[in-house]
Amino acid sequence: MTNLNPSVADQPHAQAGHARWRPSSRLVARVHLCLVIVAASTAIGMGYWSILAAVYGIDDRGVALLHGGLYGVTIGGGLATFQVFYMASAASLPLRRVPFLTGLLVRTVIAALIIVVALAFCRLTFESPLDRRSLYLFDLARDTLFSVGVYVAVSFVVMMQRIIGGRVLRNFVIGRYHRPVREDRVFLFLDLADSTALARTLGDIGVHALISRLFFDIDDVILRYGGEVHRYIGDEVVVTWPLADGVEGGRCLACYHAIQALIAARADSYRAEFGVVPVFRAGLHGGPVVAGECGDSKQEIVYFGDTINIAARLRSACKEFGVRLLVSEDLVRAMGARHRSAAFSLDPLGYVRLAGRSTDLQVFASRSPEGLGA
Repeated sequence: MTNLNPSVADQPHAQAGHARWRPSSRLVARVHLCLVIVAASTAIGMGYWSILAAVYGIDDRGVALLHGGLYGVTIGGGLATFQVFYMASAASLPLRRVPFLTGLLVRTVIAALIIVVALAFCRLTFESPLDRRSLYLFDLARDTLFSVGVYVAVSFVVMMQRIIGGRVLRNFVIGRYHRPVREDRVFLFLDLADSTALARTLGDIGVHALISRLFFDIDDVILRYGGEVHRYIGDEVVVTWPLADGVEGGRCLACYHAIQALIAARADSYRAEFGVVPVFRAGLHGGPVVAGECGDSKQEIVYFGDTINIAARLRSACKEFGVRLLVSEDLVRAMGARHRSAAFSLDPLGYVRLAGRSTDLQVFASRSPEGLGA
């Protein structure tokens, strides 16, 4: 039996022996994003007020820049808190589940309220040379419209990022995969077990509702463990990590077990809504792939290579071994001894000959301390 320790500084569960609190990488990333938003808002505010100073003939540009910066910090701080912390919390689930345009409209209304309150606060707190030269309500309306316009543009990009994936959007913009690139990656194939039988029981619309709810629920877990949803294929989701990130602390394996734990914790909710608790079969493998852009009218980043095929075939072989997860020996080897200190067992099951491979591959089952996963 091989043991893997999924608990590193950025995992959601701290080990009992750690007396000192350390922020998770997700919290650090959120704080960093907040600071970026506030910095950008400050820069926009300073630029906006510089233009107003020129229009109104204000000679003291330094005062205009100062007030623009203060306004930007206040508005940016309020919007960043709403966007980064509230919209990423469980409280925002109903809003995140609504259609695209509805969600954008509701976010815009909330943002407008935040902006109006922030502007009113700033005008009461910071004396401005512009306030003495124009009508208060006119200024408030003008500044609100400008701020809301900037927010809508940014929010649209953020929501598009949710649709196609942040990493994919970023890589398209910078052209990382315009030419094929070799990478080492981990792939986790998660397939809803017995989906055909579920379709007969729930109907096509019912099973789609189950899949939609399930994929929505596990998305937060995938993000928490640094994974990226590469693709949804019917009742299957493909998750990927750069190899170094996926094996660090057994993160890719910990992600699978966290998904299992989430489903177990929400079993009553699934049973009440659908009459069944969903079960995944999964294959986990890592190795070299080639990544590149494909398509014209619809472009996407596609991964090619035996690594993906093996992960998919391991998922299919779960039925043969009577387990929910199969992990390849290659990935176990990549995780290395430094990750074998605690929580998740890796039990060798023997060798399997996968289609397309000329040699047998040793496979492992995995079980959490609670007995989930095998």
